Amino acid sequence: MREGRRIVMSRADPLPLWEQLSNQLENLIYSGKLAPKSRIPSEPALCDLFGVSRNVVRIAISALAAKGLVIKLPRKGMFVGLPPRESAFLTSNLSLFDDMLARGAQISTKTFKLEKGQPDEQEFDALQLTEGDEVVRLSRVFWIDGEPITYTHMSFPAAKVPGFEAMEIEGRSILGMIRDLYGRRPKRAERWFTAAMPTKDAHERMGVPADQPLIWIESIAFEADGTPLEFYRAFYNSGTARIHISVTD
Repeated sequence: MREGRRIVMSRADPLPLWEQLSNQLENLIYSGKLAPKSRIPSEPALCDLFGVSRNVVRIAISALAAKGLVIKLPRKGMFVGLPPRESAFLTSNLSLFDDMLARGAQISTKTFKLEKGQPDEQEFDALQLTEGDEVVRLSRVFWIDGEPITYTHMSFPAAKVPGFEAMEIEGRSILGMIRDLYGRRPKRAERWFTAAMPTKDAHERMGVPADQPLIWIESIAFEADGTPLEFYRAFYNSGTARIHISVTD
């Protein structure tokens, strides 16, 4: 286990040794430096490698096993598990569709609404519309690798995307289409998210349990000139792909 040389633990650290070990092993697994299905040395070997007690190793490995990052097979040993999917779209200008496509996921969609019409109050305010302006709105469920991830509602100023309500959008990136068809793309976005229970529509269309908490996301994406391009609302299923946020100083 050559990557073990990257692990440094300190008794001066406020985190207990087992948590330091668990966190660093987890980082190696998520970064791919410890490959899925690769063998992990035995507990005594890990004790020797890291210079810690067997109890420290045992608790750290148990914590990783509880997350599915380590798999223990009787009489065969311990192996690196497959990390759960992640999405970074909350901290980038990529749409969720494009983010997951870049990660190699198999994507499918089902559209329930694609229409042009009068804006509701939220659309009117979020898109900074004026009297008489219309919106193009759509609603669809989005699956990755067969698992439901979002029930999405997207709204655009109709004047910015003329004729989009007549397009074939199934299985395609909406923002990618708008970029290619109209030369429009978001340069920044404001996003808010909170825990929420699924509505009846979300429960039925996503196929998630009615008592399963989801993440409710609201987002307004702006073009380079500062005007809104997209008003996005979605129920997000973090059980399908957890949200990854990278923070730097």
